[in-house]
Amino acid sequence: MLKRSIVMGLLCFAGHAYSAEIAVTTTDDNDVDDSVCSLREAIQYINAGMPKEGYHGCGGEGAVSIILLEKQATYKLKSRIDIKAGLTLKTTYDSTENQSVAVGLNNATIQMDGQDQIFHIDDGNKALITVNFQEVSFQGCGTSVCASLGGIIYNNEKLTLQSSALKGGRADKGGAIYNVGFSSESATLGSVVQTYNVLFENNQANNGAAIYSVAPNFWIASSVFKGNTGDVTIYTEKPLANASSLVFPARDHIITNSTFFKNSGFALNLKDGIGLNNLTIIKNGGGVLLDVQDGQGYLANSILLGNGTASGSMNCKVVDQSTDKSVIYNNLLTAECPTPAVENNNTVWAKNDLIAGEDEGVCKNLNDDTTSLLCPYSVPNNAFLGYLRPRILVSFADIFSGPILNKGQTEANGNKQFVACESTDQRDKSRETNNLWCDRGAIEIIVPTSIPRIGDDIKPGQTAKFNILQYLGDSDLIPKEQCDAVVGKNPTGAAWQDGCLVIKQTQTESKGKTTLNLNGDLEYIPNGAWHGADIFELQVVTSSTRYNPANKYISAEVRIYQEPDNDIDSKSVKTSGGAFGLYGLMGLFGLIGLRRLKK
Repeated sequence: MLKRSIVMGLLCFAGHAYSAEIAVTTTDDNDVDDSVCSLREAIQYINAGMPKEGYHGCGGEGAVSIILLEKQATYKLKSRIDIKAGLTLKTTYDSTENQSVAVGLNNATIQMDGQDQIFHIDDGNKALITVNFQEVSFQGCGTSVCASLGGIIYNNEKLTLQSSALKGGRADKGGAIYNVGFSSESATLGSVVQTYNVLFENNQANNGAAIYSVAPNFWIASSVFKGNTGDVTIYTEKPLANASSLVFPARDHIITNSTFFKNSGFALNLKDGIGLNNLTIIKNGGGVLLDVQDGQGYLANSILLGNGTASGSMNCKVVDQSTDKSVIYNNLLTAECPTPAVENNNTVWAKNDLIAGEDEGVCKNLNDDTTSLLCPYSVPNNAFLGYLRPRILVSFADIFSGPILNKGQTEANGNKQFVACESTDQRDKSRETNNLWCDRGAIEIIVPTSIPRIGDDIKPGQTAKFNILQYLGDSDLIPKEQCDAVVGKNPTGAAWQDGCLVIKQTQTESKGKTTLNLNGDLEYIPNGAWHGADIFELQVVTSSTRYNPANKYISAEVRIYQEPDNDIDSKSVKTSGGAFGLYGLMGLFGLIGLRRLKK
């Protein structure tokens, strides 16, 4: 039934707006002369130069080299497919779905059922062809070795992956991807791998658990490397041949805004020509292997903590102490890492408190864990990639007191080894260009500029319950024990609730009681079986807004509707707009300038 629905859906789809693109109309791995187009046949057609008569049900006159897969469908292969011509392979779905579902969650999956890699990308010529994979995921063979070089993909061309996942690849070199990198005739650069918003998970290789590149010819951004097994997760065999001619800090071959978490070996090795910037490298078998001879490899604005084995910490390891010239600038790391001049602004962390809770899952609140720097790794609702959120602890006296928040800079400061933060973080959240300060690691702490209207529809005798933490950005609620120190006594004379909660009636008189705990759980209990609405403004103080001298509160409009069974019509939450009270607007303007404050 699934295969039939794919055929019918894609045939209809291919008949109008995208008639020039090549729709794969079966999940079977066939190459036979019929009217049904398989993935293998579509690629064979492009490899053959796209003859106007088509090939085995694929293409025809006017076709373009774009192959369409059905959302969330799985295409199983018996053996690898060779790609010898430029093409784009992507998942297609209705545009209205793209607005409501995060990019990456609708991906089609290509799965290797045999013992082989999925794609071998090489046309045998000097000039590079361009191969793009967009919103397509890959499941490797999962056996001991899928292929010697590249468990999922062997690349000798220009390969770009966007919003993809690569899992279960097995190889001697390059559990997911093997990138040739060098030209076969000289030491000049050849093939390149570019990734954006990509997950590498549970791949395995003797070296290059996720990626093995002969030369540092890659551009990796906003990606996650998790649970891969091998000596080094991203391994580069050779330095850039002309590294001595580079102008520091070079950005041609960089890994940025990415998370390395719980990989069995070192996260990566640093060689001349490679830039590492705004990375979060946590709880791997090792951090970074430093092997730079010409001073043209740098590690900057990153977090390297909790890496190593039971025998000891290993956040950094220098391959040769006598020759290494790695540039280490503005990182949070530990004592075994090289500690260059003070002006390079590195922070040596000597404490053990790292993750507030288990390695993955729910983050503890600021009372249950008062010292840990990061929340557990988690994937938010309707998100493709997970991350470890930095925490702003109660003990931080100001916005410069912690080792992560505001420790980087966006403008040159006179240091020849200065490296600016990336303009966006792993989630594509902007680091403000007009703000001098930025955060270490892959995640920039974001204070929301608006909170949508929240609320609930209830029947008489019921209570309204929902959680507000998701609306607070990268912040936590302030414990009630801290409220007197942060905002003074409660003007009502009552004891403070968590978040220093204030309720301000805006359009109705109060018709119930609201309680809030530190985990963000809000409960509203109506004071009777009234019919209608209770509309009020909820104001709370968070770990970030407390530093705002203009107003420490952030606000949201709450609407509770109580009606008999037949009268409820989802009145509480309207998707057409959000709401700010006066205090919320004041808070917003204060927060815009919050991170520009200096000691």
